[in-house]
Amino acid sequence: MLNNDNIIHDLFENIVLLTPDFSVISEGSIIKKLLSDYAVVIDTSAKIVYDKNNKPESLQNIFNEVVISGESRSFQFVQLNREFILFPFSRDNGKTIILGLKDKIVQITKIEHELKELVKELQCLYNVTKELESTKPFNQTLEICAEHLQLAFQFSQNIAANIEFGSTIYGKTDWQKEAVNDILTSELKCMGIRKGEIRVYSKDIYGFTDAEIQLVDEVAGKISRAIEKSEKEINLEKQQKILRNKNDALLKVTSECNKSREKLRTFFKAITDKIVVIDSDMNIIMSNKDNIGDSGKCYNKLFNLDEQCQDCPALITFDSSNDSYLERDFEERNLTLRTYPIFGEDGKVDRVLEVCRDITNEKIMESQLVQSYKLASLGKLVAGVAHEINNPNTFILGNLKIVQEAFDDIFPILDNYIIENPNLKIARLNYDIFKENISILVNDMITGANRTKKIVNDLRNFAKKDENGLTDNIDLNYIIRNNLTLTLKHIRKHAELEFELGDNIPVFIGNTQRIEQVLHNLILNAAEAIEPAEGIIKIKTYFDKKSNQVILTISDNGCGMDEVTKKNIFDPFFTTKRNKGGTGLGLSISYGVIKDHFGSIEVESKVGQGTKFTIKIPLLSVN
Repeated sequence: MLNNDNIIHDLFENIVLLTPDFSVISEGSIIKKLLSDYAVVIDTSAKIVYDKNNKPESLQNIFNEVVISGESRSFQFVQLNREFILFPFSRDNGKTIILGLKDKIVQITKIEHELKELVKELQCLYNVTKELESTKPFNQTLEICAEHLQLAFQFSQNIAANIEFGSTIYGKTDWQKEAVNDILTSELKCMGIRKGEIRVYSKDIYGFTDAEIQLVDEVAGKISRAIEKSEKEINLEKQQKILRNKNDALLKVTSECNKSREKLRTFFKAITDKIVVIDSDMNIIMSNKDNIGDSGKCYNKLFNLDEQCQDCPALITFDSSNDSYLERDFEERNLTLRTYPIFGEDGKVDRVLEVCRDITNEKIMESQLVQSYKLASLGKLVAGVAHEINNPNTFILGNLKIVQEAFDDIFPILDNYIIENPNLKIARLNYDIFKENISILVNDMITGANRTKKIVNDLRNFAKKDENGLTDNIDLNYIIRNNLTLTLKHIRKHAELEFELGDNIPVFIGNTQRIEQVLHNLILNAAEAIEPAEGIIKIKTYFDKKSNQVILTISDNGCGMDEVTKKNIFDPFFTTKRNKGGTGLGLSISYGVIKDHFGSIEVESKVGQGTKFTIKIPLLSVN
């Protein structure tokens, strides 16, 4: 359109600027030379332009007419076959008359028009851009853009522009289609999809210029990009809304997971067994006990060892991918260690779950249960054996008494007989030896028979159920203070007695005689286990409100027991005092008595440190 960089300079070199009183303001060099070459003179002093063939007055009249009418006039100098033009030009609140070659002025005027049109197009693009970047509603923006587009055309009064978007048309729509001579269109596209169209209708017969076509395409491009941006923003808002909803849902799920995890951790920590998760190097990854934590070696934290356990079940689980089990003793406690495989994504065992359980009490209960079964079985056996032994033993005792009485009657007769028969022998023994020893033999047999009778009675007491049942109100402290006087006096000869009898020990329903028998057995056993004048026997009672049990402990600092002895002390006929006449029934009977009272009896003992018996009797029925 405008490709001459020297257009302004060329303009001023081809015109003469005159004031309304015909004074020359400026005179271009080209027009001056042209006029001079053809003897056209501008006499600034006479304020006329003349040549040899034209009268000055006629040119002056044309000049005056232009000044007065304000309209342009064209004319020719005779000797120049070129048309000149005079026209007024407003400048600095005054008027200036311009004289110049008509073809040059027309060219300059055309350039001025093109510049104005270019400014209109640029202004249109600026306004459209500004509107599209505003925060107005999009439908309102399109309406305004259609108005800006219509004003950008050189004959806007003959133009109708509108924008179709979706099902709505924005802009001028009241034109009569029959008056339209040309239509200019440009599609609105978003991501290659048609969204609408810009349409420009013209009544002018000359159609649209290339610049106008380019302008419409440029505006369509801007609106298309705005639509795309808007839809992206809408999609972005939708995605953001979806993400917010998902985030809220995720936060909710996370919160619920945290609550569930806390509940699971609470349950996990509440498990009394020690539970750890370890890796293949025996490092603890997680545990349910604060004193173990989530670090360190499992063998150190569980068993206080510096080296890996022998026959470690975790190694077996890592190698075999199966559960494993180990039972071991640790610090006088019975422990079990179970291991379970945890598989990784590759299907191999990468971690192991270890469960360490203290089964000491279970072992004790199991031992007591076995003891109960033994006693139940032995009770039936002992009842029969005691009966079978008791019958012949009764005959023996009766006959021995007759034999003893017979010898008492025979010896005086034999004493007289031996005077006359000094060589008398009885059972191949001289009479004096026979007489001296036969009484001893008979007495020993009677003693043995009585001892057998006592054993049989103990067996019968062990086997039979108490006929009187549990009907007494038993005050344990009262029995210790008053009913064991003789036993305690006997014990004081061998050991010091210490009492720690609790206050307000409640009474419980039981059998007083049988409870006394238990106390008598345990106290005598304690006395026999200590050295004379060096022993201490401590008797303690108290009430455990939590378990609702009366507790009795009898402890000594005697020789103690090894593990084998401790496991068998409640077995019938098991005794370490057989050479002292022990039958092995005292603790068995005591065990049965406490079981009949729905209680338990436990023993703790270490070799060289002493023994402690603990009896627990529940208050199942209290007056």
